[in-house]
Amino acid sequence: MSNKRLAGILGSCIALIIAIVVIATLDPKPVTNYSTLLRYLRDSGASIVEKGEISVGFFDIEGRRVAVNESNIDVYEYANAEAMEVEASWVSPEGCSFRKGKGNIAEVCFVDWIAPPHFYKAGRIIAFYCGDNDSIINLLENVLGTQFAGM
Repeated sequence: MSNKRLAGILGSCIALIIAIVVIATLDPKPVTNYSTLLRYLRDSGASIVEKGEISVGFFDIEGRRVAVNESNIDVYEYANAEAMEVEASWVSPEGCSFRKGKGNIAEVCFVDWIAPPHFYKAGRIIAFYCGDNDSIINLLENVLGTQFAGM
C-alpha cells in the first residue's frame, strides 16, 4: 500500500473520530433521574447545593430541593416514567392547580404562587421552579426541554 493511500485512509479515520466526538457533545444522553439531572446542571456550569427532602402535598411522593445558582428547584423522582406521567397530568397547563382523580371524585387544589411557576419533566422526574430568573429558566430548558406546565 502506498504512503499516499495510507495517509488518505488515516485522514478519513481521523475525520470520522472528530465527527463522532462532535455529535456526542451536541447530543447528550437524556436526563432520566435525579442524579443525571444534577450531573447535566453541573456540566452546564451551574452551582448546585442539595438542600434535602421536601413534602408539599401536590404530588404523592416527597421531593428534593436543590439550589441551582442560588434559586430553589424542587425535584420529584418516581419509580418509573409511567408514574411520573400520571402525576404530571395532575398539573394544569398554567401550573396553578392540581387535579387528582377523575370526574366528580377529583380532588382539586389551587395555588397562588409568589412568582410564575415552571414545571419540567424528563425520564422519571418532575422539576419545579417558581420564579422569573431567565438564566434559570434557560438552564432548565437546555437540560430538561420545554416546560410542560406553567407561565
